[in-house]
Amino acid sequence: MAATTDPTCTAVDATTTRCTFGFVMGEGWLQNADGTWHLHVNATALDGDYHRTAAASVNVQRASKLTTNAAPEPVTKGKPITVTGALSRVSWNDSQYYRYATQPVRLQFRTPSGTYSTVKTVTASSTGYLKTTVTATRDGYWRYSYAGNTTTAAGNAPGDYLDVR
Repeated sequence: MAATTDPTCTAVDATTTRCTFGFVMGEGWLQNADGTWHLHVNATALDGDYHRTAAASVNVQRASKLTTNAAPEPVTKGKPITVTGALSRVSWNDSQYYRYATQPVRLQFRTPSGTYSTVKTVTASSTGYLKTTVTATRDGYWRYSYAGNTTTAAGNAPGDYLDVR
């Protein structure tokens, strides 16, 4: 971690001083370790006395990415379509995205003028792929949506428009 400001210290009383400063946690510290991180502060007095305290905590999450493809295109009303895609999350080791396995992902649909609603929940395969079948009833956009968890941020795939005839 690197301090972004010098400490600003103010005497509270004869035995207590309160110091404030900012810092930045760079990606080199992350090493794909995510979840809740805790900041502990050690303060050492000139006489060697010291105090350690938990100062703050932050939930560190990786970015997620989703893809969606609804097919065949176009499709006849009442016929099945297959919606495929993949869920991935970034690796802080190399800033590349890798598929994220066995996570629940919502399949959502919206009409051209509507808002997305969840049709069903699909679990990503052991290799992070998504695949399900639904019945085509009307024109609209299909997408996968991931709610996120303590280690990976939520995200939505761009909608894939499907023409139903």
